[in-house]
Amino acid sequence: MRKPSLQPTQLVHEAWLRLAGRGWNSRTHFLALASRTMRTLLIDAIRGRLAQKRGAGSEALPLNSHVEFGGPALSMPVDQTIEVDRALEDLALKEERKARVVEMRFFGGLELQEIAEVLEISLATVKRDWEFSRTWLYARLGSAPPPSQPN
Repeated sequence: MRKPSLQPTQLVHEAWLRLAGRGWNSRTHFLALASRTMRTLLIDAIRGRLAQKRGAGSEALPLNSHVEFGGPALSMPVDQTIEVDRALEDLALKEERKARVVEMRFFGGLELQEIAEVLEISLATVKRDWEFSRTWLYARLGSAPPPSQPN
């Protein structure tokens, strides 16, 4: 039998359990920590699902299923989420701040202004980092980036 997928409520509850009792300085600091925790939980859940052996009555993981991250403009097939995580790790080696912007926006759903507060940089810098990172990730993943959206 196929293991149930990680639902948004489950994700939030699991993230809260991991974050409860940890100190954070502000709401935005908490949201940054939550983004990192949710990224880890999502990637672990997807890896677990992909690692399950097929057969014995289990269903195959549909490769065309979608999971929404950060709103409808950021939807992505589940099988590509691992690729995004790997690409994000590579980006972090070169441009750590830009990778953190993506992590907070993509996995945590933070608004650009919130990201600016967490990273203590200007909103304009966050917007530039977000656009650069989106373009870099789409090029890395072999896709054309979607048109820019108003922020």
